[in-house]
Amino acid sequence: MNVLYKANKVILRIEEVIIAAAIIIMALTLIANVLGRLFFNKGVYAAEEIGQYCIYAVTFYGLSYAVTKGQHIHMLGLFDIFPNKVRKIDAILISLVTGATMGVLTYIAFAYVSSLQTLGKVSVNLHVPAYLVVLFLSFGLMFTTIQYILLFIKNLTDKKVYLGLDSEYVPDLKLEKKKGVKA
Repeated sequence: MNVLYKANKVILRIEEVIIAAAIIIMALTLIANVLGRLFFNKGVYAAEEIGQYCIYAVTFYGLSYAVTKGQHIHMLGLFDIFPNKVRKIDAILISLVTGATMGVLTYIAFAYVSSLQTLGKVSVNLHVPAYLVVLFLSFGLMFTTIQYILLFIKNLTDKKVYLGLDSEYVPDLKLEKKKGVKA
């Protein structure tokens, strides 16, 4: 199991680099485009396409990163009301169902890559093969699937409730005081 968590640390670092690079590239490209249009009446060739690819990277790799850090969207209204045993079961079910859903989406994405490769479709400005873009994004979905599987395993094997691999669940203290229950 420790090997999986060590591999996950490598995946997390790759995600951080991809996300940071995409944001920097997007910012530089779009700023250069605006300045080019303002001062030279000519923008950066394919700036919109580059920005679009960067948004894709931030979205798909950011999803996996958010799951690891426990920073994805949580619907904790009912979760906070439940006793700890129900929270634990709920966390296990959520990670299992979401992991399975992400696994199906990953499969569909990789299948779509092969159909795009057959078609030979390329982007308008940069002439990047469309299957390469989707392949890159498919790995983001695959990493998200891995994160949810690891989260599922962590919730099964640990007594605490985890909403992310790096973040233990902390209940709403105001709600806990009203109920008079320790978390």
